Amino acid sequence: MDKSSLRPAHLRRIKSLAQLNDSQLTRFLNYVEVVVYEHSGSIFRQGQSADSMFLILEGEVRVHIKQKSGELLYLRLLHAGDAFGEIALLTQSVRSASVEAVKESLLLKISADSFHKLLADEPELAVKFLYRLACTLGRQLADVTTRLRALREFPDFITFIH
Repeated sequence: MDKSSLRPAHLRRIKSLAQLNDSQLTRFLNYVEVVVYEHSGSIFRQGQSADSMFLILEGEVRVHIKQKSGELLYLRLLHAGDAFGEIALLTQSVRSASVEAVKESLLLKISADSFHKLLADEPELAVKFLYRLACTLGRQLADVTTRLRALREFPDFITFIH
């Protein structure tokens, strides 16, 4: 699928875009690139330079990190509607995890350059998008905090669930 065949209804599947109206969604397309990753395709690797985020239109991706022991630790499985790489878009640092396609996946890629252009050209649209990103990141941070608190309060919890 190329960008010209995408319609607002396609984009509305993505949680961070769901609140935008048809006109805003159509304009948002000017700032993204459509990319397809095959099953088992690497999207990016932990430690790589980063300057973009991805929105999942179709498919599934798996997020994992490589531990010092060399063992892979799987963190999340993401589906259509989810996003990843938000921190990289905002900080342009290195990737904190690796992401690979679990099945063929259709993604929207937003580079830092495109994001800065969106901020300059369409500030109202950019603010709405940023607000949704902030809400998502806030929920993720709250989830991590809750998990860490549970691990601290119940150190044998991992042993218990295995």
